Amino acid sequence: MQLNSRELVQYVLQNGVVDQIPKGELCINDAVLHKTMNVTQAGFEEKVAFVQTMGLDIFSLSPLCPEGMKSLPDKNEYHYQDVKKWALDTPYFTFAVLDGAFEWGMRLLGTLEFCSNLRSKLVMDELIAQVEKLNMYMIDKLAAEGINGFILADDIAFQQGLFANPIVLRDLFIPSLARQAERILIQDLPVFFHSDGNYTAVIDDIVKIGVSGLQCLEKTAGMHIKQLQERVGPQVCLWGHLDTDDLERAVTDPSTREDLANTARKLARGNKFMLGTTSGLYEAMDMDTLRTLYAGV
Repeated sequence: MQLNSRELVQYVLQNGVVDQIPKGELCINDAVLHKTMNVTQAGFEEKVAFVQTMGLDIFSLSPLCPEGMKSLPDKNEYHYQDVKKWALDTPYFTFAVLDGAFEWGMRLLGTLEFCSNLRSKLVMDELIAQVEKLNMYMIDKLAAEGINGFILADDIAFQQGLFANPIVLRDLFIPSLARQAERILIQDLPVFFHSDGNYTAVIDDIVKIGVSGLQCLEKTAGMHIKQLQERVGPQVCLWGHLDTDDLERAVTDPSTREDLANTARKLARGNKFMLGTTSGLYEAMDMDTLRTLYAGV
């Protein structure tokens, strides 16, 4: 079955893995491109070359907006580079990352102030409404420009559990994610949910909003894909598997690389599964090791 990368991801999201496992990352730090490709900039051409060199099928676009913001950006300050180029000039499946209200609240207010404000429904309702309005606008705009899918990114958890009471998340934040997911699915596009950490306490609630998949899934936080496959069912694609410490061990231990590749193949066989790191790619990572591991599956 000869499929290009975009077709492969679309096939796996519909049917599960047959003989090829899609590979992709939530984010790729510009310093990785500079180091790996020996370039001084990280423009469209350099990113495409890196994706090809690494054997990836997926590229994720994060928004560009002013640094050091103290309030949510205006829609005109918030943009995604080269969406049409990725859609028209490459064979890769391109996701757009949309940050949720929990993520924005933590970023703008800081963890302590944000968590203390969780008790104020008035403050939270206003923040959620503003984020939702911005994201709805971006969903329609990016869909019209040819984006292939969306990742709703809301870091609601840390290694040991949730940052907030599950009741707060169910009452305030998950309904907003549900409305955004519905807007995406109406466009006939897939939508993934991303969070670091262990959010098993609300994972059933996340699945119920209709997500096509879950991205990240840190083993070190107890998010084991085999167990999650049994819990969330065959319709939800799971994307992740490779923790940072996996790659660190694999640099010097070929048997670790082979074990990781074998496990990925077992997780993928007949299931909706995509391979990637749980952290995204950063300069300290060994790209040669990761490339070898990707090639091995």
